[in-house]
Amino acid sequence: MTSVDAAGPTPDAARVFPTGVTLVRALAAARWLTWLWMLGVVVVAGNRDVDDPLANDPSGPGTALRQPVVAWSCVLAVLIMCIVATVAVRNAPSRVMSRPFAAVEVGLAFALSAVDGWVFDPGHVFQTSQSLATQYPLIALATAGIAFGPWIAAALGALIGLAELWAAELNAFGPWSLRHVFSIVASSIFFATAGALFGWFARLLRRVERQIADQRARDDVALVLHDTVLQTLALVERRTGADDPELALAARHADRDLRRFLFGASALPADDLEGRVRHAVERASRHHDVSVTVNVVDVGCSVGRAGQEAVAGAVGEAVTNAIKHASAGSIVVYVETDDDGEIFASVRDDGAGFDPVTVHRGQGLDGSIVGRVRAVGGRTEIVSAPGAGAEVRVWSR
Repeated sequence: MTSVDAAGPTPDAARVFPTGVTLVRALAAARWLTWLWMLGVVVVAGNRDVDDPLANDPSGPGTALRQPVVAWSCVLAVLIMCIVATVAVRNAPSRVMSRPFAAVEVGLAFALSAVDGWVFDPGHVFQTSQSLATQYPLIALATAGIAFGPWIAAALGALIGLAELWAAELNAFGPWSLRHVFSIVASSIFFATAGALFGWFARLLRRVERQIADQRARDDVALVLHDTVLQTLALVERRTGADDPELALAARHADRDLRRFLFGASALPADDLEGRVRHAVERASRHHDVSVTVNVVDVGCSVGRAGQEAVAGAVGEAVTNAIKHASAGSIVVYVETDDDGEIFASVRDDGAGFDPVTVHRGQGLDGSIVGRVRAVGGRTEIVSAPGAGAEVRVWSR
């Protein structure tokens, strides 16, 4: 993918980028339409009699030709450019976006604009009749914008606008007045603006496509790591928490750092099981300085949205209780789906703990956790002892 920085396109900015291929295809079609229009202008002008009172009518499609050989040579040159560009678009689009091709096309546009005054009879310049170049300068500036960027394309556009000076000289135009000078200045400003806009648009497309490509690559890596490394780390922490706490801690830190790298500091969007669980945990712990580790192993959840939200809500409430009532310093949330797609969730803390048999659990446990899960057909188990922390276990079925 092409790299573009604030200073402008890199030397290999003419490499193919997906939208660029679409642009050069559109320009190829525009060249053929411009050539057909130019052909019509030359044919009509060539058929006019200089003695015809309408031959130099400013409102007509063109004045009479005085240099038909030059006019038809220009038509042939544009035809060759159309053929070359069309073949290149089909076989090697990068050539049409290259700087040499753009330079040739801008040179051709300048020549067409300049010889316009030589091809037609005197009085043609500054009239409203059709120009030999028709819309070809705009096509050339679009190519220049893709190849060179906005600043160089703008300079080339101003140069094409000044070609009207040569056209006036070749057309034996005179006398000059202020409005004629304004006309040349306005043409230069118009073409310079067009070149800058084409270049800016091409640069913007490259930048957006590079960002999209980077994000897609990041998402692909995140998906692979999520389905392999992150789930492995979660299983390691879960199964070694009691036997090897140092290994479990290392797995927890690796999981946290990798998730921050892949997904950023914020939680995942709450549109699946993992997102809902992380959102609930973040909401419960965002204003507290407590270490909360969240591991979700989702290998294909079959529980509906209501069940997922109930489990996530119970997990969030368990985290809240551990922070507010147990003075926990560390909380581990583990959620996984089994072979049938059902959910198991565990919230384990290192807080004060309590005796589930003798202690009145109140609305926080019975209502917000047990009742919430029971409402969707699930069940809950609480394992705790004074001074030994607590674990809340939830099953969706």
